[in-house]
Amino acid sequence: MDDIDRFKQRLFEKENPPDKVEDSVTLLTDYYEFLQKSNKNLENANSEDFYKFSEILIEQGRNTGFSYEVFIIFGQFINNHALIKLGREVFDGSEVMANLSKRLIEEYGQDFRDEIFQDIAVPPLGIDPKDKPEYTKKLISRFQDKVGEQICEEFLAKGLRDPYYEWRKPDRERFLKSKNIDEFLAEKRKRFIKSLEEHEKEGTLFFTQEINQEVLEYVKNQPGIEGGVRKGNVLTVSKIPHETSKYLNEEDEMLKAYYYCHCPWVKESIKDGSVDEIPNVFCNCSGGYYKNYWEIVLDQPIKVKTVKTVLNGDPICEFDVILPDDIVKKLD
Repeated sequence: MDDIDRFKQRLFEKENPPDKVEDSVTLLTDYYEFLQKSNKNLENANSEDFYKFSEILIEQGRNTGFSYEVFIIFGQFINNHALIKLGREVFDGSEVMANLSKRLIEEYGQDFRDEIFQDIAVPPLGIDPKDKPEYTKKLISRFQDKVGEQICEEFLAKGLRDPYYEWRKPDRERFLKSKNIDEFLAEKRKRFIKSLEEHEKEGTLFFTQEINQEVLEYVKNQPGIEGGVRKGNVLTVSKIPHETSKYLNEEDEMLKAYYYCHCPWVKESIKDGSVDEIPNVFCNCSGGYYKNYWEIVLDQPIKVKTVKTVLNGDPICEFDVILPDDIVKKLD
Protein backbone atom coordinates (compact mmCIF):
# COMPACT_ATOMS: atom_id res chain seq x y z
CA MET A 1 0.00 0.00 0.00
CA ASP A 2 2.99 2.31 0.49
CA ASP A 3 3.52 2.24 -3.29
CA ILE A 4 -0.05 3.38 -3.85
CA ASP A 5 0.39 6.23 -1.36
CA ARG A 6 3.57 7.34 -3.12
CA PHE A 7 1.82 7.06 -6.47
CA LYS A 8 -1.04 9.21 -5.19
CA GLN A 9 1.43 11.86 -4.09
CA ARG A 10 3.15 11.77 -7.49
CA LEU A 11 -0.16 12.22 -9.30
CA PHE A 12 -0.94 15.28 -7.21
CA GLU A 13 2.55 16.63 -7.88
CA LYS A 14 1.87 16.24 -11.60
CA GLU A 15 -1.28 18.33 -11.10
CA ASN A 16 -3.72 15.59 -12.09
CA PRO A 17 -7.39 16.42 -11.36
CA PRO A 18 -8.31 15.33 -7.80
CA ASP A 19 -11.18 13.13 -8.99
CA LYS A 20 -8.87 11.26 -11.36
CA VAL A 21 -6.34 10.78 -8.58
CA GLU A 22 -8.97 9.35 -6.27
CA ASP A 23 -10.33 7.07 -8.99
CA SER A 24 -6.78 5.80 -9.63
CA VAL A 25 -6.15 5.13 -5.96
CA THR A 26 -9.52 3.38 -5.55
CA LEU A 27 -8.80 1.13 -8.53
CA LEU A 28 -5.35 0.14 -7.32
CA THR A 29 -6.53 -0.36 -3.74
CA ASP A 30 -9.34 -2.60 -4.97
CA TYR A 31 -6.85 -4.63 -7.00
CA TYR A 32 -4.48 -4.87 -4.05
CA GLU A 33 -7.27 -6.12 -1.77
CA PHE A 34 -8.46 -8.54 -4.46
CA LEU A 35 -5.00 -10.08 -4.63
CA GLN A 36 -4.74 -10.28 -0.85
CA LYS A 37 -7.74 -12.61 -0.78
CA SER A 38 -5.59 -15.15 -2.66
CA ASN A 39 -2.51 -14.40 -0.55
CA LYS A 40 -0.92 -12.62 -3.46
CA ASN A 41 0.50 -9.18 -4.10
CA LEU A 42 1.49 -6.92 -6.98
CA GLU A 43 4.85 -8.67 -7.30
CA ASN A 44 3.68 -12.25 -7.73
CA ALA A 45 0.29 -11.74 -9.39
CA ASN A 46 -0.04 -13.37 -12.81
CA SER A 47 -2.19 -12.81 -15.89
CA GLU A 48 -4.94 -15.06 -14.54
CA ASP A 49 -5.22 -12.86 -11.44
CA PHE A 50 -5.26 -9.72 -13.54
CA TYR A 51 -8.04 -10.91 -15.84
CA LYS A 52 -10.15 -12.22 -12.99
CA PHE A 53 -10.04 -8.70 -11.57
CA SER A 54 -10.69 -7.29 -15.03
CA GLU A 55 -13.82 -9.42 -15.18
CA ILE A 56 -15.02 -7.67 -12.02
CA LEU A 57 -14.31 -4.31 -13.63
CA ILE A 58 -16.38 -5.36 -16.65
CA GLU A 59 -19.28 -6.42 -14.42
CA GLN A 60 -19.11 -3.10 -12.57
CA GLY A 61 -18.78 -1.01 -15.72
CA ARG A 62 -15.33 0.18 -14.68
CA ASN A 63 -13.45 -1.39 -17.60
CA THR A 64 -12.62 1.96 -19.12
CA GLY A 65 -9.51 2.98 -21.02
CA PHE A 66 -8.67 5.15 -18.04
CA SER A 67 -8.61 2.16 -15.67
CA TYR A 68 -6.16 0.17 -17.76
CA GLU A 69 -4.01 3.24 -18.36
CA VAL A 70 -3.73 3.53 -14.58
CA PHE A 71 -2.31 -0.01 -14.41
CA ILE A 72 0.28 0.88 -17.05
CA ILE A 73 1.33 4.15 -15.43
CA PHE A 74 1.44 2.58 -11.97
CA GLY A 75 3.47 -0.32 -13.35
CA GLN A 76 5.96 2.15 -14.74
CA PHE A 77 6.03 4.00 -11.42
CA ILE A 78 6.95 0.88 -9.43
CA ASN A 79 8.97 -0.67 -12.30
CA ASN A 80 6.67 -3.68 -12.53
CA HIS A 81 7.08 -4.93 -16.10
CA ALA A 82 4.43 -7.62 -15.71
CA LEU A 83 1.76 -5.06 -14.84
CA ILE A 84 2.82 -2.79 -17.71
CA LYS A 85 2.59 -5.69 -20.17
CA LEU A 86 -0.85 -6.71 -18.96
CA GLY A 87 -2.18 -3.17 -19.20
CA ARG A 88 -0.79 -2.65 -22.69
CA GLU A 89 -2.07 -6.00 -23.92
CA VAL A 90 -5.60 -4.96 -22.99
CA PHE A 91 -5.40 -2.18 -25.57
CA ASP A 92 -3.55 -4.13 -28.26
CA GLY A 93 -6.02 -4.71 -31.07
CA SER A 94 -8.96 -4.08 -28.75
CA GLU A 95 -10.75 -2.18 -31.51
CA VAL A 96 -10.77 -5.04 -34.04
CA MET A 97 -14.18 -6.59 -33.40
CA ALA A 98 -15.88 -3.22 -32.96
CA ASN A 99 -14.37 -2.12 -36.28
CA LEU A 100 -15.54 -5.37 -37.88
CA SER A 101 -19.07 -4.59 -36.74
CA LYS A 102 -18.85 -1.01 -38.01
CA ARG A 103 -17.49 -1.95 -41.42
CA LEU A 104 -20.05 -4.71 -41.94
CA ILE A 105 -22.75 -2.08 -41.44
CA GLU A 106 -21.02 0.39 -43.77
CA GLU A 107 -20.42 -2.10 -46.56
CA TYR A 108 -23.29 -4.58 -46.21
CA GLY A 109 -25.93 -2.95 -44.05
CA GLN A 110 -27.32 -3.39 -40.54
CA ASP A 111 -29.27 -6.57 -41.27
CA PHE A 112 -26.22 -8.33 -42.69
CA ARG A 113 -24.13 -7.23 -39.73
CA ASP A 114 -26.75 -8.49 -37.29
CA GLU A 115 -26.81 -11.84 -39.05
CA ILE A 116 -23.04 -12.23 -38.67
CA PHE A 117 -23.10 -11.06 -35.03
CA GLN A 118 -26.18 -13.09 -34.15
CA ASP A 119 -26.05 -13.96 -30.43
CA ILE A 120 -22.60 -12.33 -30.17
CA ALA A 121 -22.03 -8.94 -28.57
CA VAL A 122 -19.01 -6.80 -29.40
CA PRO A 123 -16.49 -7.91 -26.76
CA PRO A 124 -15.87 -5.46 -23.92
CA LEU A 125 -12.50 -3.91 -23.19
CA GLY A 126 -10.50 -6.05 -20.80
CA ILE A 127 -11.72 -9.56 -21.63
CA ASP A 128 -9.37 -12.47 -21.04
CA PRO A 129 -7.17 -13.15 -24.11
CA LYS A 130 -8.14 -16.82 -23.83
CA ASP A 131 -11.70 -15.83 -24.74
CA LYS A 132 -10.81 -13.79 -27.82
CA PRO A 133 -10.24 -16.53 -30.45
CA GLU A 134 -13.84 -17.70 -30.04
CA TYR A 135 -15.00 -14.40 -31.54
CA THR A 136 -12.67 -14.85 -34.50
CA LYS A 137 -13.72 -18.45 -35.08
CA LYS A 138 -17.43 -17.66 -35.12
CA LEU A 139 -17.57 -14.22 -36.74
CA ILE A 140 -15.02 -14.71 -39.50
CA SER A 141 -16.32 -18.19 -40.29
CA ARG A 142 -19.86 -16.83 -40.63
CA PHE A 143 -18.70 -13.95 -42.81
CA GLN A 144 -16.59 -16.17 -45.05
CA ASP A 145 -19.46 -18.63 -45.45
CA LYS A 146 -21.70 -15.76 -46.56
CA VAL A 147 -19.44 -13.97 -49.04
CA GLY A 148 -16.79 -16.53 -49.99
CA GLU A 149 -13.07 -16.64 -49.27
CA GLN A 150 -11.99 -14.15 -51.94
CA ILE A 151 -14.34 -11.36 -50.88
CA CYS A 152 -13.60 -12.09 -47.22
CA GLU A 153 -9.89 -11.77 -47.97
CA GLU A 154 -10.36 -8.46 -49.75
CA PHE A 155 -12.49 -7.14 -46.89
CA LEU A 156 -9.94 -8.11 -44.23
CA ALA A 157 -7.00 -6.85 -46.31
CA LYS A 158 -8.30 -3.33 -45.72
CA GLY A 159 -7.47 -3.87 -42.06
CA LEU A 160 -9.54 -3.86 -38.90
CA ARG A 161 -7.11 -1.89 -36.75
CA ASP A 162 -7.51 1.84 -36.29
CA PRO A 163 -5.27 3.79 -38.73
CA TYR A 164 -3.43 5.67 -35.95
CA TYR A 165 -2.99 8.61 -38.30
CA GLU A 166 -1.42 11.00 -35.79
CA TRP A 167 1.06 8.34 -34.65
CA ARG A 168 2.12 7.65 -38.25
CA LYS A 169 2.02 11.23 -39.50
CA PRO A 170 5.70 11.90 -38.60
CA ASP A 171 6.74 9.10 -40.98
CA ARG A 172 4.80 10.81 -43.76
CA GLU A 173 6.80 13.97 -43.07
CA ARG A 174 10.06 12.00 -43.00
CA PHE A 175 9.22 10.40 -46.32
CA LEU A 176 8.61 13.79 -47.92
CA LYS A 177 12.05 14.91 -46.73
CA SER A 178 13.77 11.78 -48.06
CA LYS A 179 15.40 11.62 -51.48
CA ASN A 180 13.61 8.40 -52.30
CA ILE A 181 11.97 5.31 -50.81
CA ASP A 182 15.27 3.54 -50.17
CA GLU A 183 16.64 6.41 -48.10
CA PHE A 184 13.39 6.50 -46.13
CA LEU A 185 13.54 2.74 -45.50
CA ALA A 186 17.18 2.89 -44.39
CA GLU A 187 16.45 5.71 -41.96
CA LYS A 188 13.32 3.99 -40.70
CA ARG A 189 15.22 0.82 -39.85
CA LYS A 190 18.06 2.82 -38.30
CA ARG A 191 15.60 4.58 -35.97
CA PHE A 192 14.03 1.25 -35.08
CA ILE A 193 17.35 -0.34 -34.13
CA LYS A 194 18.29 2.73 -32.13
CA SER A 195 14.98 2.56 -30.28
CA LEU A 196 15.56 -1.09 -29.37
CA GLU A 197 19.08 -0.29 -28.20
CA GLU A 198 17.73 2.43 -25.92
CA HIS A 199 15.15 0.05 -24.46
CA GLU A 200 17.90 -2.50 -23.82
CA LYS A 201 20.16 0.09 -22.21
CA GLU A 202 17.44 1.62 -20.02
CA GLY A 203 15.74 -1.67 -19.14
CA THR A 204 12.38 -0.48 -20.47
CA LEU A 205 9.82 -2.38 -22.53
CA PHE A 206 9.38 -2.21 -26.27
CA PHE A 207 5.58 -2.37 -26.20
CA THR A 208 5.19 -5.61 -24.21
CA GLN A 209 8.62 -7.21 -24.51
CA GLU A 210 12.00 -6.82 -22.92
CA ILE A 211 14.97 -6.22 -25.18
CA ASN A 212 18.35 -7.87 -24.61
CA GLN A 213 21.48 -8.36 -26.70
CA GLU A 214 20.17 -11.61 -28.15
CA VAL A 215 17.04 -9.85 -29.40
CA LEU A 216 19.07 -6.98 -30.81
CA GLU A 217 21.36 -9.30 -32.75
CA TYR A 218 18.40 -11.21 -34.16
CA VAL A 219 16.69 -8.04 -35.39
CA LYS A 220 19.92 -6.66 -36.86
CA ASN A 221 20.31 -9.86 -38.88
CA GLN A 222 16.74 -9.79 -40.17
CA PRO A 223 16.52 -6.87 -42.65
CA GLY A 224 12.87 -7.60 -43.34
CA ILE A 225 11.92 -6.45 -39.85
CA GLU A 226 10.86 -2.80 -39.70
CA GLY A 227 11.69 -1.32 -43.05
CA GLY A 228 11.73 -4.35 -45.27
CA VAL A 229 13.65 -5.58 -48.30
CA ARG A 230 12.77 -3.95 -51.62
CA LYS A 231 13.06 -5.71 -54.96
CA GLY A 232 11.64 -3.58 -57.72
CA ASN A 233 8.22 -2.40 -56.65
CA VAL A 234 7.78 -5.14 -54.04
CA LEU A 235 8.74 -4.37 -50.45
CA THR A 236 8.82 -7.53 -48.33
CA VAL A 237 8.36 -6.86 -44.63
CA SER A 238 8.15 -9.15 -41.60
CA LYS A 239 7.16 -8.69 -37.99
CA ILE A 240 9.45 -8.72 -34.99
CA PRO A 241 8.24 -11.69 -32.89
CA HIS A 242 5.78 -10.70 -30.19
CA GLU A 243 8.00 -12.29 -27.55
CA THR A 244 11.34 -12.44 -29.33
CA SER A 245 13.54 -13.84 -26.58
CA LYS A 246 11.14 -16.71 -25.90
CA TYR A 247 10.72 -17.29 -29.63
CA LEU A 248 14.47 -17.62 -30.14
CA ASN A 249 14.94 -20.03 -27.25
CA GLU A 250 11.93 -22.26 -27.87
CA GLU A 251 12.30 -25.59 -29.71
CA ASP A 252 8.67 -26.69 -29.68
CA GLU A 253 7.19 -25.50 -33.00
CA MET A 254 3.75 -24.84 -31.55
CA LEU A 255 5.10 -22.63 -28.77
CA LYS A 256 7.48 -20.97 -31.19
CA ALA A 257 4.51 -19.93 -33.33
CA TYR A 258 2.71 -18.77 -30.18
CA TYR A 259 5.61 -16.54 -29.14
CA TYR A 260 5.84 -15.12 -32.65
CA CYS A 261 2.16 -14.28 -33.16
CA HIS A 262 1.03 -10.72 -32.43
CA CYS A 263 -2.69 -11.10 -33.00
CA PRO A 264 -4.66 -11.18 -29.71
CA TRP A 265 -7.69 -12.52 -31.61
CA VAL A 266 -5.75 -15.62 -32.70
CA LYS A 267 -2.75 -16.09 -30.42
CA GLU A 268 -4.27 -18.18 -27.63
CA SER A 269 -5.77 -20.64 -30.10
CA ILE A 270 -2.24 -21.63 -31.09
CA LYS A 271 -1.45 -22.53 -27.51
CA ASP A 272 -4.68 -24.38 -26.74
CA GLY A 273 -4.57 -26.40 -29.95
CA SER A 274 -7.72 -24.96 -31.55
CA VAL A 275 -5.92 -22.88 -34.18
CA ASP A 276 -7.27 -25.06 -37.00
CA GLU A 277 -10.70 -23.61 -36.23
CA ILE A 278 -9.50 -20.09 -37.09
CA PRO A 279 -10.09 -19.25 -40.79
CA ASN A 280 -6.64 -18.66 -42.30
CA VAL A 281 -8.04 -15.74 -44.24
CA PHE A 282 -8.14 -13.70 -41.03
CA CYS A 283 -4.39 -13.04 -41.22
CA ASN A 284 -5.07 -10.66 -44.10
CA CYS A 285 -6.08 -8.24 -41.36
CA SER A 286 -2.38 -8.05 -40.45
CA GLY A 287 -1.64 -7.19 -44.06
CA GLY A 288 -4.19 -4.42 -43.67
CA TYR A 289 -2.16 -3.04 -40.78
CA TYR A 290 0.74 -2.46 -43.20
CA LYS A 291 -1.61 -1.21 -45.90
CA ASN A 292 -2.92 1.51 -43.59
CA TYR A 293 0.60 2.50 -42.59
CA TRP A 294 1.93 2.80 -46.14
CA GLU A 295 -1.13 4.60 -47.43
CA ILE A 296 -0.55 7.27 -44.80
CA VAL A 297 3.18 7.49 -45.56
CA LEU A 298 2.79 7.54 -49.36
CA ASP A 299 -0.56 9.36 -49.36
CA GLN A 300 -2.06 7.08 -51.99
CA PRO A 301 -3.77 3.69 -52.23
CA ILE A 302 -1.55 0.60 -52.19
CA LYS A 303 -1.94 -3.17 -52.12
CA VAL A 304 -0.44 -5.58 -49.60
CA LYS A 305 -0.25 -9.33 -50.09
CA THR A 306 -0.06 -11.66 -47.11
CA VAL A 307 2.71 -14.12 -48.00
CA LYS A 308 3.52 -16.10 -44.86
CA THR A 309 1.83 -16.52 -41.48
CA VAL A 310 2.41 -18.74 -38.48
CA LEU A 311 -1.28 -19.60 -38.69
CA ASN A 312 -0.47 -21.35 -41.96
CA GLY A 313 2.49 -23.16 -40.45
CA ASP A 314 5.15 -20.73 -41.64
CA PRO A 315 7.99 -19.80 -39.26
CA ILE A 316 7.30 -16.06 -39.61
CA CYS A 317 4.65 -13.61 -40.77
CA GLU A 318 5.65 -11.88 -44.00
CA PHE A 319 3.91 -9.38 -46.28
CA ASP A 320 4.57 -7.94 -49.73
CA VAL A 321 3.87 -4.23 -50.01
CA ILE A 322 3.30 -3.31 -53.66
CA LEU A 323 4.86 0.11 -54.11
CA PRO A 324 3.28 2.49 -56.63
CA ASP A 325 5.18 3.03 -59.89
CA ASP A 326 5.77 6.74 -59.26
CA ILE A 327 7.51 5.94 -55.97
CA VAL A 328 9.87 3.42 -57.58
CA LYS A 329 10.57 5.64 -60.59
CA LYS A 330 12.17 8.20 -58.31
CA LEU A 331 15.04 5.72 -57.88
CA ASP A 332 15.93 5.85 -61.60
